[in-house]
Amino acid sequence: MPGVPPSLRTGPRGYLFATAIVAASTLGGLAAAQHASLADEAMLYSLAILIAAHAGRGPGLLAAALSVVAFDFVFVEPRFTLLVADTRFLFTFLVMFAVGTAIGTLTVRLRQRERDTAMLLAFTREAAAATDIEGVEAALAKHRRDGLAPELSDVLTRQATTAIEKLRLASAAREADLRATTEELRNALLSAVSHDLRTPLAVITGMATTLRETAAVADQEGLDTIVAESERLTRILENLLTVTKVEAGAKPKREWVPIEEVVGTALARLDDALAGRDVAVNIEDEAIAHIDPILGELLLVNLLDNAAKHTPAGTPIDLSARREGTTAIFEVADRGPGIPPGDERRVFERFFRAASGTAAGVGLGLAVCRGIAVAHGGTIDALPREGGGTVFRVALPDGEPMPTFDEPPAMTVEAVR
Repeated sequence: MPGVPPSLRTGPRGYLFATAIVAASTLGGLAAAQHASLADEAMLYSLAILIAAHAGRGPGLLAAALSVVAFDFVFVEPRFTLLVADTRFLFTFLVMFAVGTAIGTLTVRLRQRERDTAMLLAFTREAAAATDIEGVEAALAKHRRDGLAPELSDVLTRQATTAIEKLRLASAAREADLRATTEELRNALLSAVSHDLRTPLAVITGMATTLRETAAVADQEGLDTIVAESERLTRILENLLTVTKVEAGAKPKREWVPIEEVVGTALARLDDALAGRDVAVNIEDEAIAHIDPILGELLLVNLLDNAAKHTPAGTPIDLSARREGTTAIFEVADRGPGIPPGDERRVFERFFRAASGTAAGVGLGLAVCRGIAVAHGGTIDALPREGGGTVFRVALPDGEPMPTFDEPPAMTVEAVR
């Protein structure tokens, strides 16, 4: 506090300081006795109590007690005795002591508050400068050791909690920015690579197909392999482009199309992959769907291809399609080993492959299916099938009210890629 050296604020020196201040006030009062009244002398002691209180509550109380005694002994008749002829001075003594006590208490509180405020400001600066949670915790431990009052201690804890939460939010924001940047770069790379590979791959597939049609029988097996692998790589690139677009927010070009035609084109694309299997198709009569026809076809191609890859050769596959109210429902059911418990949602993540999976692939097909379903505002689920196997169920709600058709609409082939 101003006016009192820090060395006098604690320990015995504070009490010596209080005694000296009261003595100095007494001498000053004696020097001015001819020109001052008793009220003036009492005020002089009040000033002494106020100054002494800056050294602490104890010194303030001592100054109050010594001031009462000194005032009575030196200035109150009969002087130089502790006797009091006028009992009204007893009230004066009581007021002087009460004032001294109050001043001492208030001064201590003000000093503690000043100290706590300075400490909180210092902590706030250190916490703001901290780059990690450990730095905030170290600053908190340091200032707690300095001895804050219990209630401003609570403020320190709240400040520390706020600082830690800000650091966590900042860290989460940095991680989110990093993930977003990484995802953006990866999508750009995938898109660029896919576009650059499509043209040469199409040339290879076309030439291999032409050679297969004109080559000798002895060369057929090798050329069949080239065509099959080229078509598989084409589907992978198509999936890469599609998942990149739908995750980037591309909107499907939706129109009303017959479900039967979407299913038919998807099955036609997988003639070789589904060879030797019994594919049971059950489509509700004249059912239509409000979907992007190209994306809808790709969704079914991936579901059927996934079923063919992950089930034993020759096992049947069931494909059904229907409408439920304003939603088109597609289901592809197989008799494979099923999905391991806990992986029902993970199978739709990009590049994820179940631990039990042995089929070739990069883990994109089901991720593309999920992206297409979500882009249509729909859902896709992998459900256990009674008797063994898995049912992939896709629900695609209509994007607009169904119109009235005189004839079923024909599916267009306008590409969205």
